[in-house]
This record gives sequence, C-alpha cells and structure tokens, in this order.
Amino acid sequence: MKKISIIALMLLLVLGVGLVSAGPNDLPGTGWSSGQQIQNVGNANGTVNLMAYDMSGNSYNCGDQALGPGESYTYLPDNDCPTMPAGFEGSAVASADQPIAAVVNVANRPVGAAAGQYTGTDGSAVSTTIAFPLVKSNHAGRTTTFFIQNASNSQNTISVEFKVAGGTYNNAYNNVPANAMVIVNPADAGVPLGTGNVGAMTATGTQPIAGTSLEHETAPTVANNMQASRGFVPTDYGDTLFCPLVRYAFSSILTTTGIQVQNVGNVATDITVDYSIVVGSAINTSTTAFNIAPGASANFLQQNDFNPNTLGAATITSSNGQALAAIVNDRADGVNPKRVTTYACFNQANATDTINLPLVKEYFFGNTGGIQVQNVGNSPTNVTLTYSTHTGFTVVIETTTPIAAGASKTFVTLTTGGTGGINVVSGTLANLTGTVNGVVIVSDGEPIVAIQNEGSLSTNPNPQDTKNYEGFNQ
Repeated sequence: MKKISIIALMLLLVLGVGLVSAGPNDLPGTGWSSGQQIQNVGNANGTVNLMAYDMSGNSYNCGDQALGPGESYTYLPDNDCPTMPAGFEGSAVASADQPIAAVVNVANRPVGAAAGQYTGTDGSAVSTTIAFPLVKSNHAGRTTTFFIQNASNSQNTISVEFKVAGGTYNNAYNNVPANAMVIVNPADAGVPLGTGNVGAMTATGTQPIAGTSLEHETAPTVANNMQASRGFVPTDYGDTLFCPLVRYAFSSILTTTGIQVQNVGNVATDITVDYSIVVGSAINTSTTAFNIAPGASANFLQQNDFNPNTLGAATITSSNGQALAAIVNDRADGVNPKRVTTYACFNQANATDTINLPLVKEYFFGNTGGIQVQNVGNSPTNVTLTYSTHTGFTVVIETTTPIAAGASKTFVTLTTGGTGGINVVSGTLANLTGTVNGVVIVSDGEPIVAIQNEGSLSTNPNPQDTKNYEGFNQ
C-alpha cells in the first residue's frame, strides 16, 4: 500500500457552538480546521483510506474512497471521521493501492481569514532527520510552530535543534506513539522571543519522522494570516535548488518574496542565488551569502535585488557541493490585513517532465489558483496542461512560446484572458469557471517544477489569505 503522512490540524466543529480553539502551545486564536485533498496519480482505479491519530496514539478511521486515475477526494473530519471526538487535533496517514498525492488546507474560516496549504510526505521519503530552513520566535510579531509526526509503527524519541540568532537551543519529546505528532514551539526549547530571533531548525527521531511548519502572528485574538510548509526530508536536499516564483512590489497588491536557504550539509558553504527575470528588471541578477555554517541559514530579500513590479524565478547553488534546503515567503503588502504564504524550493535531482497538482480552483467561491511552471533544464521547452474538473470534463492547453531555461511561466485566470501565449488544444476555457481541478503538466522533454498559488478575488476588507503548495513530480 502507498502511504503518505499528513500532519494535519484536523480540528472538528464543536456542534452547535462553533469552531474549537487551539491549545496553549499551538496556533493562536480560534476556528482552526483542515481538509485533506488526496489524488490518485496512478494509471488504474484505486481505493484510498485515511486514518487519523490523536497525540496519545488513538486511531480514528475516516473511511475508504474509490478514485479513478486523476480523481481526488477531500476528507473533512466533521464529514468523514464519525468516531473522532469534537476538539480533535492530531495527524493522519493516507494509504492506497495506487500512487497518491495529498494536499492539506488549514484555515480558521469563518472566524478569521488565515489559511495555508502544504503537501503530505510520501511514506517512502520519511527520514530520521528533517530540516526547516526558517524559524521565527516572535520576530516582528510572528512565530513558527512545528508539528512533528512519528512516521513509524514504533514509539519514537524526537529531538529538535534550533539555530537562531547565533545561538543553539535543544529540546526532546520522549515516547511519541506510532503515527502520532508532537507540537514544537521555539520557546519550549528556550529560544529567546523578539525581533531578530530568526534562524533554522532540524528535527531527528530514533524512528522516521515527518513534519509541518506553520508561521503565524504570535498572539492575535483572531488570526488574519498564516504560512504553511512541510519539513524537508533528505530527498528534498540538493546542491542546486529551483524556486519558480520570486517578486518585489509586484502588481497592485505589492507582493514581495524572501528566500530562506539552510545549509543541511556537513561543512560551511557559500550560497548563491541567480535570478531569471520574467517581468520588470533587477538591480542584481546574482547575490551570494558567504560562509554559512552547517544547520544555519541565510536570507535573500528580493527587495534588495529587484526594482519594483518585478517577477522572476530563482536558482540556488552551494559553492562546494553542500546540500541545501530553501523556502520562499511571499507577502502582499497592498491589502489589509496582509496576505502571506510559503512554498518549498525544488531539488534539481527530483525534477521530471510530468507534474501533478491535486487541487487547482478557477473562480470557485471567490478563490482562484495560479500555476507557476519553471523550466529547470538546459533548453527552452513548451508545456501542456490538462485540467480535469470535479464535474467530469477536461480542458487541455499548451504554450505557444517556449519557456526559457531557468525561467518560469504563470497560468492564471484562464477563463477571463489572464494568461497569454497559450493555445486551447481541447475543451472550452469558459467551462472551467466555478470548477475545482486536478491538473497534469507535461513538458516536451525538459525537466520542470511547479507550484500552485491560490488567492481570493474578494474585495472585502478581510479577504481569504493566500495559500500555495508544491507540485508532485512524477
């Protein structure tokens, strides 16, 4: 059986009252819940099962779902997990007899507008060591909370090491039950609070583990935004990484990114970021951070390298072959409250010519998804995107101009002409309005990577937060 670990804040509705609140070391405010979108990415019909586990290791069966190739299903705890108690918080494992991919949505609707997405960790990729390139401990009013899952069938001792602002801080969690999770807060390890306390974290287990990081406002009554990403396992590490979307003060909502790169190797290294500009212009197309120690991280702010209204892609390399892990933080300053999101950059060794995206919306209840595809090969390439809707039809589009090596292309608001340089191969773009899709992206031979970025089209004062996840290379 194919297995995926899902470290999910699977918080149930408290019937007749409202949404449950988070614990004292957990997310701030109230209203947190999650949905788990699982896609059959195999070539035959399959059956998916989802099992949830509380932090004491008690299990709850959320049922089986039959899925055809490319089809997906969203597990909602209050709909699909009838034996789960109100106020549940824990982790989950998805199993199937076909290859699967999973995306988790975490949000505090309708109480607030915060939301985030992250990908499940493939059971074949879990490891006794995972890395998190970015930690904040009440830095500028923001904190990172970690959810580390015992991805084994035995008890596990999980240790964490924070490297923050030049200091090293440790903590351990003993006898973690099989498949259960622990909540890790920087303050529990003695990391100081306050602006400037930024760094990285590494978690290790006596058995395999998986993990998720959620960055949030430190202590709001109601959370306005959140950033989500899963932990990096060794197969994600590489001496060359690719980031499909970086920008500075871009568009009317002034979206800006920053790249945080962690040295997950054994000796110090210089880290270089090279930019491929798609729209706008750059002050620097290459920048380097020197002598980054093992376990430590470096921050690259696009506001230092780009002129306003610039968008591009990034390639990250180490100077001496040391392995790296990197995330991109994306913040829209032109809306109030700010919209924020996070995605993980890609190891070049994992890039392929085919990518699966389990969840892409097109004007669905006020939200729509944009796809950024980066060519990480050596020659220009065209790509074909196949949208399979939840109503049972497909639309196929292709690029009319190749994507240059190292560059990226954005596919967004297809039904209203938001994407140029494409041709409709089959189907009708207008039919995508109001749909939820699984999307398969295929290049004409060059390796590619992709992310999906979902945002609200609402003009209300408190629109839904931005959220995104990484495509699954196949």
